[in-house]
Amino acid sequence: MNERTNRKRNAAFLIGIPALALAALLACGGLVYLFSNYRNVLLNSQKTQLMNISESVANSLSVYLEDYQQTVRSIVSLDAFAEAEQKLAFRNEAPLYDIIDHARKSRGGEVVCAVYESAAGQTLTTGTDSAFTLHRELGSDDVFEDLRIEKDVDGSFCFRVSAATQFGGSLSFYLPLESVYAKTASYIHMGEDGYVMIKDSAGIILMHPVADQIGIDVLADRKIRHPDFDFSELEILIEHQLEGRSDAEIYHSYWWADDPPTRVTKVSAYLPLYLGQDFLSISAVMDYEEISRPLESMGIRILALSILLVITLLIIILSLRNAILRQRSIESENLSLKQMNEELERLNQEEERMAEQQRLSLIGTMTSGIAHEFNNLLTPIMGYSAMILESMDDSDENREDMLEIYDSAEKAKEIIDQISQFSGKNAEKMFSPVHAAEAVKKALTITEAAAPRNVSINSSFDTENDLIMGNSLKIRQMIVNLCNNAIHAIGSADGQISVTGDVIDGSSMSEPFFSDKQDMRFYRITVSDTGCGMSKEVLDNIFVPFYTTKKPGEGTGLGLAIVQRLVEAHRGFIKAESAEGKGTTFTLYLPLMENDNIPQN
Repeated sequence: MNERTNRKRNAAFLIGIPALALAALLACGGLVYLFSNYRNVLLNSQKTQLMNISESVANSLSVYLEDYQQTVRSIVSLDAFAEAEQKLAFRNEAPLYDIIDHARKSRGGEVVCAVYESAAGQTLTTGTDSAFTLHRELGSDDVFEDLRIEKDVDGSFCFRVSAATQFGGSLSFYLPLESVYAKTASYIHMGEDGYVMIKDSAGIILMHPVADQIGIDVLADRKIRHPDFDFSELEILIEHQLEGRSDAEIYHSYWWADDPPTRVTKVSAYLPLYLGQDFLSISAVMDYEEISRPLESMGIRILALSILLVITLLIIILSLRNAILRQRSIESENLSLKQMNEELERLNQEEERMAEQQRLSLIGTMTSGIAHEFNNLLTPIMGYSAMILESMDDSDENREDMLEIYDSAEKAKEIIDQISQFSGKNAEKMFSPVHAAEAVKKALTITEAAAPRNVSINSSFDTENDLIMGNSLKIRQMIVNLCNNAIHAIGSADGQISVTGDVIDGSSMSEPFFSDKQDMRFYRITVSDTGCGMSKEVLDNIFVPFYTTKKPGEGTGLGLAIVQRLVEAHRGFIKAESAEGKGTTFTLYLPLMENDNIPQN
């Protein structure tokens, strides 16, 4: 009887060996498959994030240049400017010079010089005296007319933004690309060494974090400097960029900031920003090693896990005879261990979630506190320096030093304003009468240029009596954020975004916000999409900072929170309506200016 039992056990043992070996192979293969899928998902997610960064820089640069174009056009349309331009014909340069110089200085040092050229060839210059030469003319449409890239005798590049005057002359603002880069892209970093660079359509580097790379041909000049380097993959990438493509690629190149440059693998997401008939190529670049390093670490862990699995299975096979006798006991212990592991994993996830919430809360508190303290320090500096400037004569030898103090404090305040925007502390700055419909149309111009082909944008506006007290750039930011959210909601399927604007009375609205505003009128802006829509749970949290349903790396959860804060800064109200599978509609209500509140010329 014992011999028969032993034979059965031996047979079961021999049958179990190949079964367990096959299980080990399948387990190892499954781990490799999961690792490969995770690697592809991580790479695609990072490419998407880099492409989003490139799109954001393109939108910021477009809005920045368009704002200056509108500023120059507004200056030359002033009656005072026309009168001063007429006086120039009688050799009276002072009035026109004062207007131009004041306009240049009012931009906080962003304009390196302003130049007026009359139809008769007379020239007035305020700011730097550098001689500029034409490099490339970009503007040739209604939005970016008279936009050029020029460089001075030192090789520094500038955007030249111009507008024709009423008497055949022209006024030009020169914006250093270094300043433009600082405002739109230089502060963006991807990992430890990532950066954003901008080239023209001929391959000349215009904006780059490494100063000696600016102004060179991205391929020709680098080949001259480093004839022994391998540029084969970089040549393919640059060819695609200069063709005006939008894509993300992995390639071999060098870190040009190192001395000598070190060869690395990079990931670059690029797209063209069309300005008239020409374009600038904008690319976000980061080190591929920063993506692959955690993958390699995971690969090592998977290999160690596979080895451990094989060793464990061998031990199980060798101990199978004894394990059969203790099968029930082992099953009970395994079940207990599994439950304990699940509980530990749940506790670990909960701890990570709480730590993340604490970090986000700390970041918000620090942002608000730092902005507040710096504003407290800058206010007396700007106030007293302004008072001293008012009391000083133009000929005072200390006036330039005092002006430098004031300008530096003003630049620092602009940086603090950008930090404050996160906490909504500075949204009401520089409000003025604005035609809401015009601001929304300009935002749609930006959105339509960046929208994929599967998304169509329709709009309709009531442009009568739509004057509000607000900030056109902030209104554009609201609309661009809402449209970008709509594009992401539509995804790869064909879809439509509808934007409308009309005037309504507060008495016709039933929301609590309008209870004490029955005698007011509002300009209503509606942004609707045919995307995937949202559940009630998601809809209830969309305006909560850092709340997002997007995958990691695809969104910060701040877009709608910022839109809400900007609407409230305009003393308005925003409402969201959505259902799963039925799209989403955002409605903005901005108070109209009454006739007695409209400033008169």
